[in-house]
Amino acid sequence: MDARREVAANGSHRVHKEKETTKKQAMSRRMIAADEQADINERAGAFIKKFRNQLKIQREESFKRFQEMIARGV
Repeated sequence: MDARREVAANGSHRVHKEKETTKKQAMSRRMIAADEQADINERAGAFIKKFRNQLKIQREESFKRFQEMIARGV
């Protein structure tokens, strides 16, 4: 009877350890995913900022060309 209890105790201990390991692995995967998401957000933010700056430069150049065209007509 004691041998059965010992086997049962060892078996449940092993199952408990496996569950802990699975939980740790899942948490690790979530942390990696969060880091990847943060990296994607940073890259997207940089892209948007660069895009807006390019639009601003294009508007300024267009306005400058327009002013030059008006000046030539006068």
